[in-house]
Amino acid sequence: GDGGGYTRARLHAMLKNDNPLAVSLVTHHNLAYMMELTWRMREAIKKDAYGDFARSFVRDQFRGKDNGGQDVPTWVKDALAAAGIPLDK
Repeated sequence: GDGGGYTRARLHAMLKNDNPLAVSLVTHHNLAYMMELTWRMREAIKKDAYGDFARSFVRDQFRGKDNGGQDVPTWVKDALAAAGIPLDK
């Protein structure tokens, strides 16, 4: 998406220097991300495909150590299983 002309490095520097604009920009980004994520979740629910959405989301967030990321935490696997969404499907 459009970062409004601010790079991650610039935002990082602004945050380190306690620039209040940086806090506002990061908050705006986080709210926009959560709104878009919620929309995608609702669409998946409408299509009766929430399980597939959740599995895909988790795999994107936790790519595994072999792929330069992190493995899926046990608590995430347990929570999905408790919701009837096995990760290994």
